[in-house]
Amino acid sequence: MEATEKGRHTLSEILNQPAAWEETIKQVETKADTIKEMLEDVDQVVFTGCGSALNVSYAFAPAFQNFTGIKTRVAPAADISFFPDTVFARDGNTLLVPISRSGSTTETVAACESAQSRGLKTLSITCYPDSQLAQMATQTCVLEAANEKSVTTTQSLTSMVLCGQVISAIASNRHDYLEGLKSLPANGQRVLERYQPLGRTIAANETITKFAFVGSGPFYGLARECQLKIKEMVLLPSDSYPVLDFRHGPKSNVDEHMLVTLLMSDSARDEEIRFLEDMKDLGGLILTLCDKTDSEIEKVTDYLVEVESGLPEFVRDILYIPPIHFMAYYVSLSRGQDPDNPANLTYWVALRS
Repeated sequence: MEATEKGRHTLSEILNQPAAWEETIKQVETKADTIKEMLEDVDQVVFTGCGSALNVSYAFAPAFQNFTGIKTRVAPAADISFFPDTVFARDGNTLLVPISRSGSTTETVAACESAQSRGLKTLSITCYPDSQLAQMATQTCVLEAANEKSVTTTQSLTSMVLCGQVISAIASNRHDYLEGLKSLPANGQRVLERYQPLGRTIAANETITKFAFVGSGPFYGLARECQLKIKEMVLLPSDSYPVLDFRHGPKSNVDEHMLVTLLMSDSARDEEIRFLEDMKDLGGLILTLCDKTDSEIEKVTDYLVEVESGLPEFVRDILYIPPIHFMAYYVSLSRGQDPDNPANLTYWVALRS
């Protein structure tokens, strides 16, 4: 089941991710001096966006605070327009980082305008240089190599997360962190080649009719994005939670029809294995995304992705995502959907005036 007229753009963009990542790193490095200058005297950074772009914010905000020590906040773009005093501190120097693949999303553009009306600096991340967001922000990181023809975000999503990570490495002067990020394109190519068949395997299991994705720390935002890919491309029930939060109510939905996917960390690894054991006891099917497996993981896992990067948890996170892209793509095709054009969705959202 290879690319057909349905989903051909999505598959091409999934496969192009390592190339997009390589160009993203080069592009952001050219902005190193500008990034450092913008962060001078900043004591809070607010990341914002809508949909997948909001998931990007949740994905790299933990890394930014972890490495720079600067207080970090994630807020939906609409909250910045309608409830700005709940987002921006009344004193101090705040930088807003609005994120939008298209650079035209109404709420995100309005959030940028709101910040600038308060005299705040803005550093936008987008894939289109002529977009409104790119033109209006104080500074912009434009990731042209990551733009897409399909409605569903794949390479743009992982590239925007990587952009944020490179910004974090530059801002914190962590050359070791940056070198780890530079190894992601080669690691990503290997993951793509190894785990494309897993997507077909999961698609062939017709007993799976609902999905849950769990991740904590640097993996929570990506868990949110994974569930969105299923909702967009597959149109089946899908949820996302911090790992241990899933025990507080959502586990009531676990049975033999649910695939529970864990984006495994290093810091909480032992507790996460116990979580998998609990989900297995409830009858759920398990997909584990980890850097390195062991016998404890394998005995409770039905499907396994082992990226084998040797990279720390704050560096390797986007390597977990291409296998999920493959899964969503092949399950979508198996159910007669078109991954390029999900029902009721458009390339970007413009609110009615």
